[in-house]
Amino acid sequence: MTRRMNHLFAATFSLLALTLGPVGLANAGPATDVVKAKQTVLFDLLKQGGEGQKKVGAVFDEMLDYSALAESSLGSEWATRTDAEKKQFTDLLKQLVRKAYERNLKKTLDFNVEYTGESESGGVITVKTRAVSKKNAREEPVEIAFKLTQKGGTWLVRDIVTEGVSLVGSYRAQFTKIIKKDGFPALVQKMKDKLAKGDV
Repeated sequence: MTRRMNHLFAATFSLLALTLGPVGLANAGPATDVVKAKQTVLFDLLKQGGEGQKKVGAVFDEMLDYSALAESSLGSEWATRTDAEKKQFTDLLKQLVRKAYERNLKKTLDFNVEYTGESESGGVITVKTRAVSKKNAREEPVEIAFKLTQKGGTWLVRDIVTEGVSLVGSYRAQFTKIIKKDGFPALVQKMKDKLAKGDV
């Protein structure tokens, strides 16, 4: 993928990974409870290392709505794709997301998270968090918001907004640009190449 896309993958998931760690809680609601619970499990697995760390991807899979992420990331292009293309794209995006997340898990130990609120709009719950460095009090906190909806009675994350930048929006801008320039097959190939190189 493009250098900018590589940066977005790395930067966004690096910041996402920062949300794992000892946390504070304010204005909790059901969606906040879900995010906190998953993060607690992930942090415990990370501390275990070895077999525990092998399980973090599966826990993250339980937390993130890959189908919603894939559809939103393609925007208007989604409707023009065949069922086979949609499945292929979703599977590739899932792999990229998991690998980027897992690569950045080790960076979580130097940050604490404060839960600063929960709000609702159009059926989407936004859980706001603030990641604060443990080691450098002068380092600016990072504002991270999780957007969740219920699917089958389960709260799932469908977007992550870091310092005002939407993960879905960033993907959509990059994916749409590639499709319009080179076509959907080119996007799929770029994603495959990225996975093959481990460049996530």
